[in-house]
Amino acid sequence: MSPCVMNRQSSEQIIDRSRLRARLSEYLPDYMVPSAIVVMDRIPLNANGKVDRKALPAPEMTGSAYEAPQGEVEETLAQIWQEVLGVERVGRHDNFFELGGHSLLALKLLEKLRTHGWSAPVRTLFQRPQLSAFAQSIESTNRALTFIVPPNRIPAGCNAIQPEMVTLIELTAEEIRNIESSVPGGAANIQDIYPLAPLQEGILFHHLLDNQNRTLMSLPIP
Repeated sequence: MSPCVMNRQSSEQIIDRSRLRARLSEYLPDYMVPSAIVVMDRIPLNANGKVDRKALPAPEMTGSAYEAPQGEVEETLAQIWQEVLGVERVGRHDNFFELGGHSLLALKLLEKLRTHGWSAPVRTLFQRPQLSAFAQSIESTNRALTFIVPPNRIPAGCNAIQPEMVTLIELTAEEIRNIESSVPGGAANIQDIYPLAPLQEGILFHHLLDNQNRTLMSLPIP
């Protein structure tokens, strides 16, 4: 989709295509956001007063002045863009849509990001289509999603586990003593303490709900 926009302002006032595209993405579904925008002084009309589509100029798919990508994320993104868009090189200030990108290619791009362990909503690409800006969003988003597992601070043969030794869950000293008393061998037989996953919580709930303390089994229903 490449709409034409009439410029009713003075020739000194330039329409920011990237800003206009980002604004449109706030109101239109992703597939309706134009991949290129052509600015014209007037719309060509045919003899019937309708838009003469054949006289409309083709959109120019050109990038900005080339500046090499910086950093691992920008360099990797540039390689992905080159593959998806079929262009020889991509600079850090190049615009995905001005290089020929559109909504279908945007989905293809996001799929390739997943192979690198990255994720981003398609709307981010429409709002920040420049390589450097998109790379910054990728870094920020995936940094927030990254969870670093802290080291285990319970030493081998520990006879009394302290709250500061437990790094994956917050427990009081009394709660830790209750756990130690329920484990054969006490604290010396505990390597680490961590919270249950949601599925494990569900299994424990049904186990405690069983008044007769029967073993919980999953049986297929014929």
